[in-house]
Amino acid sequence: MGQEHPDERKKHRHDLGQEDHGPKLAAKTTRTIQALLGLWIALTLGLVVYALVDASRAETEPTTAAQPASAQ
Repeated sequence: MGQEHPDERKKHRHDLGQEDHGPKLAAKTTRTIQALLGLWIALTLGLVVYALVDASRAETEPTTAAQPASAQ
């Protein structure tokens, strides 16, 4: 009597596609924070690549400031 068939049990909120917990505003905040962190990571990687390219270019192409004054 007290036992229900496994298929007749009430589905958990996760199975229904609802948020884990908290209000919907918290979910949007979490997504916003994730987006900002992703953007931060992408920009950091871009800066690292730029710095590596710039550093390798500086070794192959000397600037005029690096040349001695007698060579000018």
